[in-house]
Amino acid sequence: MIAKISATENLGGALGYNFKKVEKGEANILLAAELYQSKKGRYTMEDVLADMEALIPKNCRTKKTVFHCSLNPHPDEKLSDERLTQIAKEYMEALGYGNQPYIVFKHNDIAREHIHIVSLRVDSRGQKINDRFEKRRSKQITDALEKRFGLIPSSKVVDKAVEETPKIDTTQRNIKEQVASALRMVLKHYKFCSLGELNAILSQYHLAVEEVKTEFRGKKYDGLVYVPTDDKGGKVSTPIHASDIGRGVGYTAVQNRMQKSKQAIKPLIPTIRNKVLQAMRTSPQTEEELQSRLEEQNLRVAIRKNESGRIYGITFIDDKAGVALNGSRLGKGYTANIFNGYFSNPTRNPFLDETLYGCLSVRLEQIDKAQALLQGMEDGDNLVDELIEDMADGSFLPTGNDDWKEAVWQRKLRKQSKVKLRRRKH
Repeated sequence: MIAKISATENLGGALGYNFKKVEKGEANILLAAELYQSKKGRYTMEDVLADMEALIPKNCRTKKTVFHCSLNPHPDEKLSDERLTQIAKEYMEALGYGNQPYIVFKHNDIAREHIHIVSLRVDSRGQKINDRFEKRRSKQITDALEKRFGLIPSSKVVDKAVEETPKIDTTQRNIKEQVASALRMVLKHYKFCSLGELNAILSQYHLAVEEVKTEFRGKKYDGLVYVPTDDKGGKVSTPIHASDIGRGVGYTAVQNRMQKSKQAIKPLIPTIRNKVLQAMRTSPQTEEELQSRLEEQNLRVAIRKNESGRIYGITFIDDKAGVALNGSRLGKGYTANIFNGYFSNPTRNPFLDETLYGCLSVRLEQIDKAQALLQGMEDGDNLVDELIEDMADGSFLPTGNDDWKEAVWQRKLRKQSKVKLRRRKH
């Protein structure tokens, strides 16, 4: 059984996502602990929201007050509502939320039935529920529940170090040791091609990396510093120079990791692109709903906004595969600008346009074949990338009789012709 935990400050979004499923007949409420029930024995979005909001003190200093978790049994597991309810109770009790108000939803909108739990991360006094090593404890709890209820063990394999690496805790004295431990795990397990993608991974551990340029005796040097952060990415401690940690996390080591990642990520791009496409085709109304949809497919998303609220960066992270991909790396149709436009006006969903996006899903297998065909050929990888982008922006669309090999070669010839024309002009 897999538990996916998230923290947010948007209580209405977390509840709205689940109650919307109830309204559509895609979910039902299994349990509501310490929450108001109407005389007809029903729970409404308005009542639950009001109940939970009333329990959060106005002077509460915790920003992300909402606990949102999904519990996902093995796909072959068929559990009764009573058994799922009991599992939810014992899970919340063991994690430290037994006395908190919470509501449990059973989702049946996909083949794999699973439950979502929404609760509060603070008690009535405004004290935060202990979330130290929360993911590690959660894994221990789900393992124990699998044994207790005789459940099918989950087939998902996650690197133990990834699961158990804690967030940087600046209240402790050994900050540098914590940073070094997190970095060693990330640089060993994950593939990324830019510092932005690395930062998307590090944010989960309350850490960020910045590039610095210095000059010594007339010679310029590039370097990195690592900075502990809070939930919103704000700096909360003095930056630590990579040289103070070790050569393995320095500028050269990170650059080498990015270069090696460029080839390693290519086979993973089609699968991740398709997962994002399928999630967006459910027309999520909020960023939190997109996050939940992607988590059901074992993907995380890191969204970066400027002060005005505009999305300027989006990165998709697959912890199992150990890869982080900026939206632009998936193709022109998946850039931050596309997602900013969509969430600014969710009534128009470009991902539902079969002409624009349908061919990307249909042609994934053919793209893989093209990569295999062009492997080792000069500029072969660039040709495949450009072909994918052409498909995304509509300049290359399938007719049903297209020969994908011919399309690739035509693309190469057009590119060579443009190069020759530029040379003649010069």
